[in-house]
Amino acid sequence: MIIFNPIYNKFPHGAIINKQSLKFEVLIRDDFYFNDFRIVIKNEFTGISFSKSLTFLEKNSSNYSKYFVDFGGFDIGLYFYHFEVVFDSFTAYLKNDNLDAKLVRENSELPDWQLTVYDENFTTPDWYKGSIMYQIFPDRFKRSEKYVAPAAKNEDIRIRHKSWDAIPHSSITHKDYGAKDFLMGNLLGIEEEKDYFKKLNIESIYLNPIVESPENHRYSTSDYFKVDPYFGTNDQFEEFCNNFKQDNIKIILDGVFSHTGSDSIYFNRYNHYDSIGSFNSKESPYYSWFNFINFPNEYHSWWGFDNLPTVVKENKEYSDFINNKDTGVVNFWQKLGISGWRLDVADEFPDEFLDRIRETAKYYDKDALIIGEVWEDATNKISYNTRRRYFLGKQLDSVMNYPWKDAIINFVKYNDAKKFSVEILKLVENYPQPALDCIMNLLDSHDTERVLTLLAFDNPESIPVNERPTYKLSDEQYTKARELLKFASFIQFTLPGVPCIYYGDEIGMYGFRDPYNRLGFAHDKKDSDLLNHYIELSNFRHDNKENFITGFEMSYIADKCIAYRRNDILCIINLDNKAHFIPEYNGEKIFGNNKIYVTPYGVVIPPSSYIAVKIK
Repeated sequence: MIIFNPIYNKFPHGAIINKQSLKFEVLIRDDFYFNDFRIVIKNEFTGISFSKSLTFLEKNSSNYSKYFVDFGGFDIGLYFYHFEVVFDSFTAYLKNDNLDAKLVRENSELPDWQLTVYDENFTTPDWYKGSIMYQIFPDRFKRSEKYVAPAAKNEDIRIRHKSWDAIPHSSITHKDYGAKDFLMGNLLGIEEEKDYFKKLNIESIYLNPIVESPENHRYSTSDYFKVDPYFGTNDQFEEFCNNFKQDNIKIILDGVFSHTGSDSIYFNRYNHYDSIGSFNSKESPYYSWFNFINFPNEYHSWWGFDNLPTVVKENKEYSDFINNKDTGVVNFWQKLGISGWRLDVADEFPDEFLDRIRETAKYYDKDALIIGEVWEDATNKISYNTRRRYFLGKQLDSVMNYPWKDAIINFVKYNDAKKFSVEILKLVENYPQPALDCIMNLLDSHDTERVLTLLAFDNPESIPVNERPTYKLSDEQYTKARELLKFASFIQFTLPGVPCIYYGDEIGMYGFRDPYNRLGFAHDKKDSDLLNHYIELSNFRHDNKENFITGFEMSYIADKCIAYRRNDILCIINLDNKAHFIPEYNGEKIFGNNKIYVTPYGVVIPPSSYIAVKIK
C-alpha cells in the first residue's frame, strides 16, 4: 500500500553533510486515497519540528505512484522523522518498522527514522581505512627473557607468576582478588613477534593500557607519564613505536581519562608515592580532581570500585593536565610515536572534554585516530541524560562496533538473514561515511567472552562460575565453534570498517569473561588450521584493499543467505543447507571455502559457504 525505506528511497543514502540537499520518495498505491501526505522532521538538539507535504512525481507501472519531497539543506545535528497521512476524520502515521514503513494509528507505536547530519569538514584518517587491526592485552601476549622487570613502587602488593601458562587469579579462586597477579608480558615480547603480525597483514596494534599501575589490566593509572616497569621503559616504548612504523604498523593506546587509580601519584591512598595525593590532604594539588563524599574514605569511583576514583572532567586543571597541547598526557604519548587513542568509557566524558581531546590529538598529528568505547549506535546514544554527538565531526573518528559483533555472532549461530541485514543497514544508514569507513569491527574483546566461547554456547553465562577457570570445550564443541568462527571472521573482514583481531582468537584461544578471556597467548598450542584461515583471509583483504576502503551495497537477502557488494567484490554468506542462486552477478571466485557455479544469469552458491567473487 505504501512503500518507503531510507536505504532505497532517500537520496542521498545514509548520513548527509550539512547544507546538502535531500530528497525523499514514497510509493503509494493508486487506490489508496488521502487528503494530505506530509513528512515531519524534528531536530533532536533544538527540539524544533517542521513539516512539508509530498508532491506527486510520476505514475509507476505496477499500480503505484511516486510522491516526493525535497529539502535544500540541514544544519549539523541529529534529526528524527516520520510521515503523517491525513484522512477526512483522522490522521495515521507512517513509522519505522526495522527500516521498512508501517502505517499505524498511534504515533508512539513505532519509532521514527533517523537522519544524521554531520560537519562537511569531518574527516577520518585515510591510513586506517581498508586496514587490519590487532588488539593486545599487554600483560598476556609474550614475556621476553631479554627484559628483566625491576621492582615496582607497589611491588609488595603485586604477584609475579613464574609460569606463562598460569591461570590468572579471579574472585572465583582467590579471596580479596584485586587483579594484582601478572604474567609479565612486555614490550620486547611483542616486538619479537613482529614477523607474525606482518604475516597477518596487521597495520595497527591497539594496546590496552601500558601506563604504571598495580593491577594487570592497568586501567587504574598510577602515573600517566610512565610505562609500567613490568612492561618496559619509556625509551623502549619510543623505540618500539618507531620500529613498528618502519614496517607500516601503527600503535594505538588505550586512554584512561575517566578515572585514576587509588594507588597513584594523584590519589595516593596507600602512600606508595612521594606525592601529596588527594586522599592525603585537602591541600593536595590534585584534591579538586576528585569528588569526596566524606573525606577521605568516601569518594565517587567508577561503578563503585574504590580502586578507581573518578575524576571531575569539568575541572580545568585536570582537563589541562590531559589536553594541554605542549605538556598534556595526550601529546606526550603521541610525541613518543603512537598514532592514536582508544578512549576508555567514552560515555563518561562531557562533550567539551571530548571536543578538546580531538582538538589536542589532531593538533600534533592531523592523522591521529580517535576510537571511542561506545557499546551502542554511537549516533543516537544517550548517556547521563544527554544525547551524544560523537559522530557529528568534532569528537570521535570511530567506535568499537559492538552492535555488529552481536549481529554477526547471532547470524552465524541462528541464521536469520533478514534480522542480520537490518542490524547492518541501521548503522550504514545512521553513520557518517568517514566514521563508517573507520568503524572498529570486533568479534570479542577484553570485556567480553572470547568469540569461540560465544559460538560454543547458547548462553556462556549458564556455565557455573566454579567451572569456568579450567573449563575445556569438548572436541565437538570446539570443532563446531571453529567452523562458525570462519564464517564470522569472513563477515568481519568484509563489512565496512576495519576488522580487529583480539589476540589469540586466530589460534583457537577461548575463555569466559575477565579474566579467562585474558589468558597468556598460547604460543605452543596454535590451531594451525584456524591460523591458516586467518592468514589467507588477511591476504585476501590486503590484496583487495582498494575495494574495502569505502562503499557498501546490500545485494541479496533470503532465508539463511545474504550477499553484499564491496565495490568490485561480491561477498556471499550461505548458512543454508541448500544452494542459493544470486541473480545478475557473475565473476570469478577469489576467496572462500567452496566452489561457485557461474551461469549467464547469476551465480549458484553451495550450502554452508562463504565466498568472495570478483565481479565481471
